[in-house]
Amino acid sequence: MSKVAVITVNYNGKQDTLELLESLNKLQATNYKLRTIVVDNGSSDGSVSAIHKAFPEVDILQTGQNLGFSGGYNKGLGYARLWEADYFLLVNNDCLTKDPDLVTELVKTLKSDPKIGLVSPKIYFAPGFEYHKDRYVREDLGKVIWFAGGKFDWDNIGSVHRGIDEIDIGQYDGVGETEIFSGACVLIKKEVLEKIGPPAGGFDEKYFLYFEDSDLAKRGLEAGFKIYYNGEVAIYHKVSQSTRIGSKITDYYHTRNRLIFGMKYGKSRTKFALLREAIKLILVGRPPQRSGVLDYYLGLTGGNAGLMEPSTNIEYPLKLSIGIVNYNTADLTKKLLQSIFEKDSGFDPKTMEVIVLDNGLIDPCKDKIKEFLSKIKYLTNSANEGFTKGYNKTIRYSLGEYYLMLNSDIEVLKGGLSELVMAEDKFKGEAVVGGKLLFPDMSDQDSAFHLPTLTGAFEEYFLAQKGSYFMFLPKPKEPVQVEGLVMACLLIPRKVLNKAGLLDEGTFIFFEDIEYARRLKKFKVPIYFVPSANFIHFHGGSTRRIGQEKANEHLIEASKHYHGTVYYQLLTLVLKIGQKLGRVKTPQSHWINT
Repeated sequence: MSKVAVITVNYNGKQDTLELLESLNKLQATNYKLRTIVVDNGSSDGSVSAIHKAFPEVDILQTGQNLGFSGGYNKGLGYARLWEADYFLLVNNDCLTKDPDLVTELVKTLKSDPKIGLVSPKIYFAPGFEYHKDRYVREDLGKVIWFAGGKFDWDNIGSVHRGIDEIDIGQYDGVGETEIFSGACVLIKKEVLEKIGPPAGGFDEKYFLYFEDSDLAKRGLEAGFKIYYNGEVAIYHKVSQSTRIGSKITDYYHTRNRLIFGMKYGKSRTKFALLREAIKLILVGRPPQRSGVLDYYLGLTGGNAGLMEPSTNIEYPLKLSIGIVNYNTADLTKKLLQSIFEKDSGFDPKTMEVIVLDNGLIDPCKDKIKEFLSKIKYLTNSANEGFTKGYNKTIRYSLGEYYLMLNSDIEVLKGGLSELVMAEDKFKGEAVVGGKLLFPDMSDQDSAFHLPTLTGAFEEYFLAQKGSYFMFLPKPKEPVQVEGLVMACLLIPRKVLNKAGLLDEGTFIFFEDIEYARRLKKFKVPIYFVPSANFIHFHGGSTRRIGQEKANEHLIEASKHYHGTVYYQLLTLVLKIGQKLGRVKTPQSHWINT
């Protein structure tokens, strides 16, 4: 059965989004699985709590900041692709569903020809939102066309909607090819996202708002796909509810992005005309238009912070997301899940979620964790993509304000989860925290580390100052700041992920904790060890399944990636000398890992 993801982006549009979601209830999902995803672009109007209360089955993806139309939809597309959607229905939050068979008919169009990649329905002005209200009598409202297919005007760099402002009398019924689609409502098949040119997989975020749909249409056509219009089904559109016609936002982004698009795809004559128009706008244009021209020539793309309200009171649908990656450790993954769902772990099913990724099909855990499948979000990779890529997938598929990374060889002890969350709450989502690791016999395990340096190696080996280079266990009973924590148990708030980014995918495994700690230091994000949050760690339970020889290969590759070849060679020389002449002796596998 096909999977269809309905994606909308909300930015302080609570009422419109609620009305859209209510209208989506009329969709008849008889021969496909339907999932609705709301991407919230850092709203401050209470949208998330209102949507979550009214539609608890809807997945709300909080970006934590305004990423615009292009960035918001890209977040939703990425999330839906992890769900393995076959089709993506992008619909503006200021639209309303008209026909129950909307998705069925649009899917039928895409299936009719493998070359058809995108299809938009007929779009009416929502009653009362027409451009020229005085033209129509009451009986006409709801029948005034906004989009019925169209073409791109390359002379003027703009889309031309067929049938706009006309009353519908069936003149644009039927299905056929068109040059453009409408970003207000379009169904896209997954093959388009897999094949279109860069930026692959979605909209070009340089645009932020306006012309991102024209750019995607152009790339789709260049990749060999057709764009279709289906006039047998329709939606209503409250036109320009988000930006308002003639607003500063419209002036700026339309001016700047028209230059970005036209200079990228237009012919020489068109580019010259755009240059001449840009000079005119600099001289006599409105202030936002002048800013748009200047920013284009300065190479400033994406969102303009000066035009956006700061996001305050950002809400999340969930408090905590727990990510687990299984690779050939089905038995350990089952133990971990059992410990998470113990009553005293601190897990709250109303505010927390668990995501499990089977990272390859060697000893997948799905059969062994059947009892938990209804309680978790389950993902699979056909092959082992490595530690960082695997965990990054669980991050992208998470909805919580905080993300907790747990190795599959971890077990949660009493209060472990709640202690970490309470600690993070005290830091107001501005720090990274991790718990105390214990061996299975409940003896202490080193949980923290200093960032590796030549000085630290000398102090550890020659001066026997434990913890200067290798891992160590902080002694305070209260949370204490450290340079780095073992990534087997690490809680990263969404605020920090937005600031510092995801894990470095430049290595397959190893050094990801050290690299991230160094990056957090660069971004001035503190890391705290929380001794009251206890976890059992079957040290090496995950990496042991790779095999020692292969693990050492990945270890050396990761070390070179992190340190650079020259520093790696120098550090290795110091460590070897330290092994022979120093006061501390350690196995090679220990010091290579740092």
